[in-house]
Amino acid sequence: MRPYYPCMVILLFASIYSGCSTITSYNELSERHYEYTSGDKRATVGDWRALISEFENINRSNIEGVSADEVQYAIASCWLWCIKAGDPEAPQQAISAFRRLIYAYPDSEHLPQAHYWIARCYTLIGDSARAAYHYQIVTNQYADTDIAAEAQLALGRSYAEHGFDTRAETLYVEIVESADNKEIINLATEELKTLKTPINHTKQPDETPAEPHPQVKPQPPAPEPETITPGSLTREFGLTAKTIVIDAGHGGKDPGGGGAGSPIEKPIALNISKKVGAILSAKGYKVLLTRDSDRFIQLKERTAFATRHNADLFLSIHANASGNPKANGIETYYLDVTSTDKNAEIIAARENANSGYSIQELESLLKGLIVESKSEDSRRLAQHVQKELVAATGAADRGVKHARFVVLIGTRVPAILVETGFLTNPTEGQKLNSDTYQQTVATAIVRGVEKFLGDIEQISQDSKNKSRRYFTTTKR
Repeated sequence: MRPYYPCMVILLFASIYSGCSTITSYNELSERHYEYTSGDKRATVGDWRALISEFENINRSNIEGVSADEVQYAIASCWLWCIKAGDPEAPQQAISAFRRLIYAYPDSEHLPQAHYWIARCYTLIGDSARAAYHYQIVTNQYADTDIAAEAQLALGRSYAEHGFDTRAETLYVEIVESADNKEIINLATEELKTLKTPINHTKQPDETPAEPHPQVKPQPPAPEPETITPGSLTREFGLTAKTIVIDAGHGGKDPGGGGAGSPIEKPIALNISKKVGAILSAKGYKVLLTRDSDRFIQLKERTAFATRHNADLFLSIHANASGNPKANGIETYYLDVTSTDKNAEIIAARENANSGYSIQELESLLKGLIVESKSEDSRRLAQHVQKELVAATGAADRGVKHARFVVLIGTRVPAILVETGFLTNPTEGQKLNSDTYQQTVATAIVRGVEKFLGDIEQISQDSKNKSRRYFTTTKR
Protein backbone atom coordinates (compact mmCIF):
# COMPACT_ATOMS: atom_id res chain seq x y z
CA MET A 1 0.00 0.00 0.00
CA ARG A 2 1.37 3.39 -0.91
CA PRO A 3 2.16 5.75 2.00
CA TYR A 4 -0.94 7.58 3.21
CA TYR A 5 0.04 11.20 3.62
CA PRO A 6 -2.30 13.55 5.46
CA CYS A 7 -3.32 15.26 2.24
CA MET A 8 -6.46 16.62 3.74
CA VAL A 9 -4.27 18.39 6.28
CA ILE A 10 -2.55 20.14 3.38
CA LEU A 11 -5.87 21.18 1.90
CA LEU A 12 -7.19 22.13 5.30
CA PHE A 13 -4.57 24.80 5.83
CA ALA A 14 -4.74 25.95 2.25
CA SER A 15 -8.44 26.75 2.52
CA ILE A 16 -9.72 27.17 6.07
CA TYR A 17 -7.13 29.65 7.22
CA SER A 18 -7.02 31.75 4.08
CA GLY A 19 -10.00 33.81 5.19
CA CYS A 20 -8.56 34.87 8.56
CA SER A 21 -7.02 38.09 7.24
CA THR A 22 -7.39 39.90 10.56
CA ILE A 23 -5.09 37.40 12.32
CA THR A 24 -1.77 37.92 10.59
CA SER A 25 0.31 35.50 12.65
CA TYR A 26 -2.30 32.81 12.19
CA ASN A 27 -2.26 33.29 8.43
CA GLU A 28 1.53 33.18 8.37
CA LEU A 29 1.61 29.90 10.24
CA SER A 30 -0.96 28.29 7.96
CA GLU A 31 0.94 29.46 4.89
CA ARG A 32 4.20 28.10 6.27
CA HIS A 33 2.49 24.78 7.05
CA TYR A 34 1.30 24.60 3.45
CA GLU A 35 4.78 25.39 2.09
CA TYR A 36 6.25 22.54 4.16
CA THR A 37 3.61 19.93 3.36
CA SER A 38 3.40 20.73 -0.34
CA GLY A 39 7.16 20.52 -0.77
CA ASP A 40 7.53 24.14 -1.84
CA LYS A 41 9.97 24.56 1.02
CA ARG A 42 12.08 21.82 2.61
CA ALA A 43 11.50 21.57 6.38
CA THR A 44 13.84 20.06 8.95
CA VAL A 45 12.81 18.63 12.32
CA GLY A 46 13.78 21.99 13.82
CA ASP A 47 11.51 23.83 11.38
CA TRP A 48 8.57 21.60 12.26
CA ARG A 49 9.16 21.93 16.00
CA ALA A 50 9.33 25.71 15.67
CA LEU A 51 6.02 25.70 13.80
CA ILE A 52 4.48 23.50 16.51
CA SER A 53 5.58 25.96 19.21
CA GLU A 54 4.02 28.87 17.34
CA PHE A 55 0.73 27.02 16.85
CA GLU A 56 0.73 26.24 20.58
CA ASN A 57 1.13 29.96 21.28
CA ILE A 58 -1.96 30.62 19.15
CA ASN A 59 -4.04 28.25 21.26
CA ARG A 60 -2.70 29.67 24.50
CA SER A 61 -3.64 33.17 23.33
CA ASN A 62 -7.30 32.25 22.77
CA ILE A 63 -7.50 34.59 19.81
CA GLU A 64 -11.13 35.33 18.92
CA GLY A 65 -12.23 33.71 15.69
CA VAL A 66 -9.57 31.02 15.78
CA SER A 67 -10.93 27.48 16.13
CA ALA A 68 -8.93 25.82 18.91
CA ASP A 69 -9.56 22.29 17.68
CA GLU A 70 -8.29 23.22 14.19
CA VAL A 71 -5.09 24.54 15.74
CA GLN A 72 -4.69 21.41 17.85
CA TYR A 73 -5.19 19.31 14.75
CA ALA A 74 -2.48 21.38 13.04
CA ILE A 75 -0.12 20.69 15.94
CA ALA A 76 -0.78 16.95 15.75
CA SER A 77 -0.30 16.88 11.97
CA CYS A 78 3.03 18.68 12.37
CA TRP A 79 4.20 15.86 14.62
CA LEU A 80 3.26 13.38 11.88
CA TRP A 81 5.51 15.25 9.48
CA CYS A 82 8.23 15.22 12.13
CA ILE A 83 8.13 11.42 11.88
CA LYS A 84 8.84 11.69 8.16
CA ALA A 85 11.68 14.10 8.94
CA GLY A 86 13.29 11.54 11.27
CA ASP A 87 12.40 12.79 14.75
CA PRO A 88 12.54 9.75 17.12
CA GLU A 89 10.28 11.46 19.68
CA ALA A 90 7.61 12.33 17.13
CA PRO A 91 5.40 9.18 17.30
CA GLN A 92 4.71 9.57 21.02
CA GLN A 93 4.31 13.33 20.63
CA ALA A 94 1.82 12.84 17.81
CA ILE A 95 -0.17 10.39 19.93
CA SER A 96 -0.28 12.90 22.80
CA ALA A 97 -1.35 15.73 20.50
CA PHE A 98 -4.16 13.72 18.92
CA ARG A 99 -5.28 12.52 22.36
CA ARG A 100 -5.53 16.12 23.50
CA LEU A 101 -7.71 16.85 20.48
CA ILE A 102 -10.03 13.95 21.37
CA TYR A 103 -10.37 14.77 25.05
CA ALA A 104 -10.37 18.58 24.90
CA TYR A 105 -12.65 18.91 21.86
CA PRO A 106 -15.13 15.99 21.90
CA ASP A 107 -17.31 17.66 19.24
CA SER A 108 -14.48 18.23 16.75
CA GLU A 109 -15.04 17.00 13.22
CA HIS A 110 -11.47 15.68 13.25
CA LEU A 111 -12.05 12.86 15.77
CA PRO A 112 -12.09 10.07 13.14
CA GLN A 113 -8.73 11.22 11.75
CA ALA A 114 -7.34 11.63 15.26
CA HIS A 115 -8.16 8.02 16.18
CA TYR A 116 -6.84 6.78 12.85
CA TRP A 117 -3.47 8.53 13.17
CA ILE A 118 -3.10 7.48 16.79
CA ALA A 119 -3.49 3.90 15.58
CA ARG A 120 -0.91 4.41 12.83
CA CYS A 121 1.57 5.79 15.36
CA TYR A 122 0.96 2.90 17.76
CA THR A 123 1.55 0.49 14.86
CA LEU A 124 4.82 2.23 14.14
CA ILE A 125 6.13 1.83 17.69
CA GLY A 126 4.98 -1.78 17.92
CA ASP A 127 1.96 -1.42 20.21
CA SER A 128 -0.58 -3.46 18.24
CA ALA A 129 -3.06 -3.64 21.12
CA ARG A 130 -3.66 0.08 21.31
CA ALA A 131 -3.49 0.41 17.54
CA ALA A 132 -6.28 -2.17 17.10
CA TYR A 133 -8.40 -0.38 19.68
CA HIS A 134 -8.26 2.95 17.84
CA TYR A 135 -8.77 1.35 14.43
CA GLN A 136 -11.92 -0.24 15.83
CA ILE A 137 -13.20 3.12 17.06
CA VAL A 138 -12.93 4.46 13.51
CA THR A 139 -14.57 1.43 11.88
CA ASN A 140 -17.37 1.15 14.46
CA GLN A 141 -18.18 4.74 15.39
CA TYR A 142 -17.18 6.60 12.22
CA ALA A 143 -18.09 4.03 9.59
CA ASP A 144 -19.51 6.69 7.26
CA THR A 145 -16.27 8.68 7.03
CA ASP A 146 -13.77 8.47 4.18
CA ILE A 147 -11.05 7.16 6.47
CA ALA A 148 -13.06 4.19 7.77
CA ALA A 149 -12.00 1.86 4.95
CA GLU A 150 -8.33 2.70 5.56
CA ALA A 151 -8.79 1.85 9.23
CA GLN A 152 -10.61 -1.38 8.43
CA LEU A 153 -7.85 -2.50 6.08
CA ALA A 154 -5.17 -1.70 8.68
CA LEU A 155 -7.15 -3.57 11.35
CA GLY A 156 -7.49 -6.59 9.09
CA ARG A 157 -3.74 -6.61 8.52
CA SER A 158 -3.14 -6.40 12.25
CA TYR A 159 -5.39 -9.42 12.89
CA ALA A 160 -3.75 -11.40 10.08
CA GLU A 161 -0.27 -10.58 11.34
CA HIS A 162 -1.12 -11.88 14.82
CA GLY A 163 -2.82 -15.04 13.65
CA PHE A 164 -6.50 -14.04 13.99
CA ASP A 165 -7.30 -15.27 10.49
CA THR A 166 -11.06 -15.62 10.95
CA ARG A 167 -11.48 -12.04 12.08
CA ALA A 168 -9.09 -10.75 9.39
CA GLU A 169 -11.01 -12.59 6.68
CA THR A 170 -14.30 -11.11 7.90
CA LEU A 171 -12.89 -7.58 7.68
CA TYR A 172 -11.41 -8.10 4.21
CA VAL A 173 -14.72 -9.48 2.92
CA GLU A 174 -16.59 -6.48 4.36
CA ILE A 175 -14.19 -4.13 2.57
CA VAL A 176 -14.59 -5.92 -0.76
CA GLU A 177 -18.38 -5.91 -0.46
CA SER A 178 -18.98 -2.40 0.85
CA ALA A 179 -16.01 -0.05 0.40
CA ASP A 180 -16.11 2.74 -2.21
CA ASN A 181 -12.35 3.16 -2.64
CA LYS A 182 -11.26 0.91 -5.53
CA GLU A 183 -7.62 0.92 -4.47
CA ILE A 184 -8.51 -0.32 -0.98
CA ILE A 185 -10.87 -2.93 -2.43
CA ASN A 186 -8.07 -4.25 -4.67
CA LEU A 187 -5.66 -4.40 -1.75
CA ALA A 188 -8.19 -6.21 0.43
CA THR A 189 -8.92 -8.66 -2.38
CA GLU A 190 -5.24 -9.51 -2.84
CA GLU A 191 -4.62 -9.84 0.88
CA LEU A 192 -7.71 -12.04 1.25
CA LYS A 193 -6.25 -14.37 -1.38
CA THR A 194 -2.96 -14.46 0.52
CA LEU A 195 -4.80 -15.18 3.75
CA LYS A 196 -6.57 -18.18 2.22
CA THR A 197 -3.38 -19.56 0.68
CA PRO A 198 -2.05 -22.44 2.87
CA ILE A 199 1.45 -20.99 3.17
CA ASN A 200 3.12 -18.57 5.53
CA HIS A 201 1.69 -15.09 5.22
CA THR A 202 3.83 -12.65 3.36
CA LYS A 203 5.05 -9.67 5.30
CA GLN A 204 2.49 -6.89 5.35
CA PRO A 205 3.34 -3.59 3.65
CA ASP A 206 4.89 -0.86 5.71
CA GLU A 207 2.37 0.57 8.18
CA THR A 208 4.29 3.72 9.04
CA PRO A 209 2.41 7.00 9.07
CA ALA A 210 4.06 9.62 6.90
CA GLU A 211 7.11 7.39 6.12
CA PRO A 212 9.57 7.90 8.99
CA HIS A 213 13.24 7.96 8.03
CA PRO A 214 14.41 4.31 7.78
CA GLN A 215 17.59 5.03 9.73
CA VAL A 216 15.70 6.27 12.79
CA LYS A 217 14.24 3.70 15.17
CA PRO A 218 11.57 5.25 17.45
CA GLN A 219 11.84 4.40 21.13
CA PRO A 220 9.24 1.84 22.27
CA PRO A 221 6.66 2.85 24.89
CA ALA A 222 7.12 2.00 28.57
CA PRO A 223 6.25 -1.66 29.28
CA GLU A 224 2.79 -2.43 30.56
CA PRO A 225 2.17 -4.63 33.63
CA GLU A 226 1.24 -7.51 31.30
CA THR A 227 2.40 -8.01 27.73
CA ILE A 228 -0.44 -8.63 25.32
CA THR A 229 0.26 -11.55 23.01
CA PRO A 230 -1.95 -13.33 20.46
CA GLY A 231 -1.17 -16.62 22.19
CA SER A 232 -3.24 -15.55 25.17
CA LEU A 233 -6.41 -15.99 23.12
CA THR A 234 -7.67 -19.41 24.18
CA ARG A 235 -10.17 -19.92 21.40
CA GLU A 236 -10.79 -18.85 17.82
CA PHE A 237 -12.67 -15.56 17.84
CA GLY A 238 -16.41 -15.77 17.52
CA LEU A 239 -17.35 -18.99 19.33
CA THR A 240 -18.71 -17.53 22.55
CA ALA A 241 -18.58 -13.73 22.40
CA LYS A 242 -18.34 -11.43 19.42
CA THR A 243 -19.22 -7.96 20.65
CA ILE A 244 -18.37 -6.62 24.08
CA VAL A 245 -19.79 -3.24 25.13
CA ILE A 246 -17.85 -1.36 27.78
CA ASP A 247 -19.67 1.39 29.62
CA ALA A 248 -17.52 4.07 31.27
CA GLY A 249 -19.63 5.35 34.16
CA HIS A 250 -20.87 8.95 34.36
CA GLY A 251 -19.34 11.68 32.12
CA GLY A 252 -20.04 15.26 31.06
CA LYS A 253 -22.24 17.09 33.55
CA ASP A 254 -22.28 13.97 35.76
CA PRO A 255 -18.87 13.72 37.49
CA GLY A 256 -19.77 10.62 39.53
CA GLY A 257 -18.26 10.09 42.96
CA GLY A 258 -15.17 11.66 44.50
CA GLY A 259 -14.16 15.29 44.49
CA ALA A 260 -13.46 17.66 47.41
CA GLY A 261 -9.92 16.45 47.92
CA SER A 262 -10.24 13.06 46.21
CA PRO A 263 -10.09 12.12 42.49
CA ILE A 264 -13.25 12.41 40.38
CA GLU A 265 -14.86 9.23 39.11
CA LYS A 266 -15.71 10.01 35.48
CA PRO A 267 -12.15 10.29 34.03
CA ILE A 268 -10.94 7.24 35.97
CA ALA A 269 -13.87 5.14 34.74
CA LEU A 270 -13.16 6.27 31.18
CA ASN A 271 -9.43 5.53 31.40
CA ILE A 272 -9.96 2.03 32.77
CA SER A 273 -12.68 1.35 30.17
CA LYS A 274 -10.37 2.34 27.34
CA LYS A 275 -7.61 0.12 28.68
CA VAL A 276 -10.01 -2.82 28.95
CA GLY A 277 -11.12 -2.12 25.39
CA ALA A 278 -7.55 -1.99 24.09
CA ILE A 279 -6.69 -5.37 25.59
CA LEU A 280 -9.88 -7.05 24.38
CA SER A 281 -9.45 -5.59 20.89
CA ALA A 282 -5.95 -7.02 20.68
CA LYS A 283 -7.36 -10.42 21.59
CA GLY A 284 -9.71 -10.38 18.62
CA TYR A 285 -12.97 -9.14 20.12
CA LYS A 286 -15.15 -6.43 18.68
CA VAL A 287 -15.25 -3.75 21.37
CA LEU A 288 -17.60 -0.79 21.60
CA LEU A 289 -17.57 1.96 24.22
CA THR A 290 -20.76 3.75 25.22
CA ARG A 291 -18.61 6.87 25.52
CA ASP A 292 -15.00 7.51 24.51
CA SER A 293 -14.85 11.11 25.69
CA ASP A 294 -16.12 13.30 28.53
CA ARG A 295 -19.78 13.50 27.58
CA PHE A 296 -23.05 12.86 29.35
CA ILE A 297 -25.18 9.86 28.36
CA GLN A 298 -28.38 8.85 30.11
CA LEU A 299 -28.35 5.38 31.62
CA LYS A 300 -31.22 4.16 29.46
CA GLU A 301 -29.28 5.17 26.35
CA ARG A 302 -26.27 3.12 27.46
CA THR A 303 -28.44 0.01 27.62
CA ALA A 304 -30.06 0.90 24.29
CA PHE A 305 -26.58 1.25 22.77
CA ALA A 306 -25.72 -2.31 23.80
CA THR A 307 -29.01 -3.58 22.37
CA ARG A 308 -28.58 -1.74 19.06
CA HIS A 309 -25.14 -3.26 18.57
CA ASN A 310 -26.19 -6.80 19.55
CA ALA A 311 -23.78 -6.95 22.46
CA ASP A 312 -22.80 -10.36 23.82
CA LEU A 313 -21.40 -8.96 27.09
CA PHE A 314 -21.88 -5.65 28.90
CA LEU A 315 -19.32 -4.27 31.39
CA SER A 316 -20.01 -1.04 33.28
CA ILE A 317 -16.91 0.43 34.94
CA HIS A 318 -17.13 2.66 38.03
CA ALA A 319 -15.26 3.77 41.13
CA ASN A 320 -16.86 3.88 44.57
CA ALA A 321 -17.27 6.67 47.13
CA SER A 322 -18.25 6.83 50.77
CA GLY A 323 -18.68 9.32 53.59
CA ASN A 324 -16.34 7.08 55.56
CA PRO A 325 -12.76 7.70 54.32
CA LYS A 326 -11.72 4.31 55.71
CA ALA A 327 -14.09 2.43 53.38
CA ASN A 328 -12.05 0.49 50.82
CA GLY A 329 -12.07 -2.50 48.52
CA ILE A 330 -13.53 -3.80 45.28
CA GLU A 331 -17.03 -5.13 44.67
CA THR A 332 -18.74 -6.36 41.54
CA TYR A 333 -22.49 -6.26 40.96
CA TYR A 334 -24.97 -8.03 38.77
CA LEU A 335 -28.63 -7.19 38.29
CA ASP A 336 -31.39 -8.62 40.47
CA VAL A 337 -34.78 -7.41 41.64
CA THR A 338 -33.64 -7.47 45.25
CA SER A 339 -30.49 -5.96 46.74
CA THR A 340 -27.83 -7.86 48.64
CA ASP A 341 -27.83 -5.41 51.54
CA LYS A 342 -28.59 -1.81 52.52
CA ASN A 343 -25.21 -0.62 51.28
CA ALA A 344 -25.90 -2.16 47.87
CA GLU A 345 -29.18 -0.22 47.72
CA ILE A 346 -27.36 3.02 48.55
CA ILE A 347 -24.77 2.46 45.82
CA ALA A 348 -27.47 1.53 43.30
CA ALA A 349 -29.43 4.68 44.16
CA ARG A 350 -26.34 6.82 43.57
CA GLU A 351 -25.47 5.13 40.27
CA ASN A 352 -29.10 5.29 39.09
CA ALA A 353 -29.23 9.09 39.17
CA ASN A 354 -29.91 10.62 35.73
CA SER A 355 -31.31 7.32 34.51
CA GLY A 356 -33.73 8.84 31.98
CA TYR A 357 -36.46 6.38 32.96
CA SER A 358 -39.88 7.33 34.26
CA ILE A 359 -41.21 5.42 37.29
CA GLN A 360 -43.67 3.60 35.01
CA GLU A 361 -40.93 2.55 32.59
CA LEU A 362 -38.73 1.30 35.40
CA GLU A 363 -41.55 -0.75 36.93
CA SER A 364 -42.33 -2.28 33.55
CA LEU A 365 -38.69 -3.23 33.02
CA LEU A 366 -38.42 -4.77 36.47
CA LYS A 367 -41.53 -6.91 35.87
CA GLY A 368 -39.87 -8.56 32.90
CA LEU A 369 -36.48 -8.76 34.55
CA ILE A 370 -36.76 -12.27 35.95
CA VAL A 371 -37.84 -13.69 32.60
CA GLU A 372 -35.45 -11.85 30.29
CA SER A 373 -32.25 -11.22 32.26
CA LYS A 374 -29.15 -13.37 32.21
CA SER A 375 -28.91 -13.21 35.99
CA GLU A 376 -27.12 -16.53 36.50
CA ASP A 377 -24.60 -15.88 33.72
CA SER A 378 -24.08 -12.37 35.05
CA ARG A 379 -23.43 -13.74 38.53
CA ARG A 380 -20.75 -16.09 37.24
CA LEU A 381 -19.18 -13.32 35.16
CA ALA A 382 -19.12 -11.10 38.25
CA GLN A 383 -17.48 -13.84 40.31
CA HIS A 384 -14.68 -14.34 37.80
CA VAL A 385 -13.99 -10.61 37.43
CA GLN A 386 -14.11 -10.00 41.20
CA LYS A 387 -11.69 -12.86 41.87
CA GLU A 388 -9.18 -11.63 39.30
CA LEU A 389 -9.39 -8.02 40.50
CA VAL A 390 -8.74 -8.90 44.13
CA ALA A 391 -5.86 -11.20 43.20
CA ALA A 392 -4.22 -8.62 40.93
CA THR A 393 -4.59 -5.54 43.14
CA GLY A 394 -4.46 -6.93 46.66
CA ALA A 395 -7.49 -4.79 47.49
CA ALA A 396 -10.06 -5.78 50.09
CA ASP A 397 -12.62 -8.24 48.73
CA ARG A 398 -16.07 -6.74 49.28
CA GLY A 399 -17.61 -9.58 47.31
CA VAL A 400 -20.07 -10.15 44.50
CA LYS A 401 -23.42 -8.47 45.11
CA HIS A 402 -26.66 -7.79 43.36
CA ALA A 403 -28.95 -4.76 43.18
CA ARG A 404 -31.29 -2.89 40.84
CA PHE A 405 -28.81 -0.98 38.69
CA VAL A 406 -30.62 0.83 35.90
CA VAL A 407 -27.63 0.65 33.55
CA LEU A 408 -27.88 -3.16 33.63
CA ILE A 409 -31.63 -3.36 33.11
CA GLY A 410 -32.77 -4.60 29.73
CA THR A 411 -29.39 -5.69 28.40
CA ARG A 412 -30.55 -9.34 28.08
CA VAL A 413 -26.92 -10.48 28.00
CA PRO A 414 -24.44 -11.20 30.81
CA ALA A 415 -23.90 -7.78 32.37
CA ILE A 416 -21.99 -6.53 35.40
CA LEU A 417 -21.11 -3.29 37.13
CA VAL A 418 -17.60 -3.08 38.63
CA GLU A 419 -16.79 -0.72 41.51
CA THR A 420 -13.00 -0.69 41.16
CA GLY A 421 -12.25 0.89 44.54
CA PHE A 422 -13.02 3.88 46.77
CA LEU A 423 -11.96 7.30 45.53
CA THR A 424 -12.69 8.69 48.98
CA ASN A 425 -10.11 6.42 50.59
CA PRO A 426 -6.80 8.35 50.46
CA THR A 427 -4.67 5.32 49.61
CA GLU A 428 -7.09 3.69 47.19
CA GLY A 429 -7.99 7.00 45.54
CA GLN A 430 -4.34 7.71 44.81
CA LYS A 431 -3.91 4.26 43.27
CA LEU A 432 -7.00 4.63 41.10
CA ASN A 433 -5.61 7.89 39.76
CA SER A 434 -2.43 6.09 38.62
CA ASP A 435 -2.07 4.95 35.02
CA THR A 436 -0.16 1.83 36.09
CA TYR A 437 -2.83 0.79 38.60
CA GLN A 438 -5.58 1.44 36.06
CA GLN A 439 -3.76 -0.90 33.66
CA THR A 440 -3.56 -3.54 36.38
CA VAL A 441 -7.29 -3.22 37.00
CA ALA A 442 -8.07 -3.40 33.28
CA THR A 443 -5.91 -6.47 32.76
CA ALA A 444 -7.60 -8.24 35.68
CA ILE A 445 -11.07 -7.45 34.32
CA VAL A 446 -10.11 -8.96 30.96
CA ARG A 447 -8.77 -12.10 32.65
CA GLY A 448 -12.09 -12.44 34.46
CA VAL A 449 -14.01 -12.04 31.22
CA GLU A 450 -11.93 -14.69 29.47
CA LYS A 451 -12.30 -17.13 32.34
CA PHE A 452 -16.06 -16.63 32.20
CA LEU A 453 -16.04 -17.27 28.46
CA GLY A 454 -13.91 -20.35 29.04
CA ASP A 455 -16.59 -21.59 31.42
CA ILE A 456 -19.23 -21.03 28.76
CA GLU A 457 -17.17 -23.11 26.33
CA GLN A 458 -16.77 -25.89 28.87
CA ILE A 459 -20.48 -25.92 29.68
CA SER A 460 -21.28 -26.03 25.98
CA GLN A 461 -18.80 -28.86 25.40
CA ASP A 462 -20.11 -30.84 28.41
CA SER A 463 -23.63 -30.42 27.06
CA LYS A 464 -22.57 -31.76 23.66
CA ASN A 465 -20.79 -34.71 25.23
CA LYS A 466 -23.81 -35.48 27.38
CA SER A 467 -26.01 -35.35 24.29
CA ARG A 468 -23.68 -37.72 22.42
CA ARG A 469 -23.70 -40.17 25.34
CA TYR A 470 -27.50 -40.08 25.46
CA PHE A 471 -27.93 -40.86 21.77
CA THR A 472 -25.27 -43.58 21.93
CA THR A 473 -27.10 -45.19 24.85
CA THR A 474 -30.56 -45.02 23.25
CA LYS A 475 -29.27 -46.53 20.01
CA ARG A 476 -28.13 -49.58 21.94
